[in-house]
Amino acid sequence: MPPPDEATRPAFAPPPRRDQPPQPPPPVQQQPPQATSWQAPVAQPEPQPRRITPTGWLLRGLGLVAISVLSGLIWLMIKPDTEDEAAPPPAEVPRYEFVPIRREEAFQGCQNVSTAKIKSFFQEQECAHLTRALYSTKLPDGTRVLTSLVTVLMPDAATAQQLNDLTTKDGTGNIRDLVDDGRDGTKGMPALDDDAYASGRQDRLVVIGDSAYFDKNTPHKDPALLDVTKEALKLGWPQEQTPR
Repeated sequence: MPPPDEATRPAFAPPPRRDQPPQPPPPVQQQPPQATSWQAPVAQPEPQPRRITPTGWLLRGLGLVAISVLSGLIWLMIKPDTEDEAAPPPAEVPRYEFVPIRREEAFQGCQNVSTAKIKSFFQEQECAHLTRALYSTKLPDGTRVLTSLVTVLMPDAATAQQLNDLTTKDGTGNIRDLVDDGRDGTKGMPALDDDAYASGRQDRLVVIGDSAYFDKNTPHKDPALLDVTKEALKLGWPQEQTPR
């Protein structure tokens, strides 16, 4: 049993021996991982479609109209020409100088200024446009000549050919010229009685001409007058396209 004075002293572990290796520290106990709680994602509400106000509908409509107009303009610029809209053939220059006296467009149609079978033809197939004109010219010897030129625009080349075939036959009637109709300024002018008649077709345009002398009687089928009439037919497309 230890002495009384040593019993109250604190007890210390003996120092390690130098011949013993140092002891490793005790292992640290790892805490087991704690389970984490999982929460399902909250579903987001679907976006509601925006309501279009009356002003919005108006703006959309105006936008569509603008697009349609622009598309139409572009199409008009790039669209190919159709057969009926084909450009007329290059105009030939007549050998005579034809001075315009009077020109008239008949917007009321062709049948109202036609006679006999030609009138009946236009009742079945009306023309698209009609122009009647009077010209004066002179022969090389100075003789004055009056020439009537009628241009008839048909819907297509086929009906134009039918009309031209009909006008070249005897007894089928004709389209009255401005002298026949007694238009202003035609009083005293010579009658055009088909003595120097000629006609021709230029695509869908039919050109009808007739000539007479101003100061002397007009023989039937006078060669000089026939030549004048045939040269006047070259004025067909220019007359049809000339603004009134």
